[in-house]
Amino acid sequence: MCQAGRVSEWTALEDEAVRITRELIRIDTSNFGDGSGPTERAAADYVIGLLREVGLDPSLYESQPGRATVAVRIAGADRSAGGLVVHGHLDVVPANAADWSVDPFGAEI
Repeated sequence: MCQAGRVSEWTALEDEAVRITRELIRIDTSNFGDGSGPTERAAADYVIGLLREVGLDPSLYESQPGRATVAVRIAGADRSAGGLVVHGHLDVVPANAADWSVDPFGAEI
């Protein structure tokens, strides 16, 4: 592949990563610590949809209603090698819009 092709491929991947990140930011998953927030379920469902689009089979786990975790297993080429865990979280601390110059869930860049 020529250099221009690689740059184009990386640009497309970057654009996709930014799009996905912005869409996730727009899902309010504020965790107030008392169960009164919107929960992570909508964000988890969004992530599950993305994983299914690329042929993976994700699982959803809820420690409490709406407190969602997504897991997916991707087999490696060498089954004797150790595994790799990539971890993240879907909830955020509450954001008071009055403290921000932009909408905290607007995903503005």
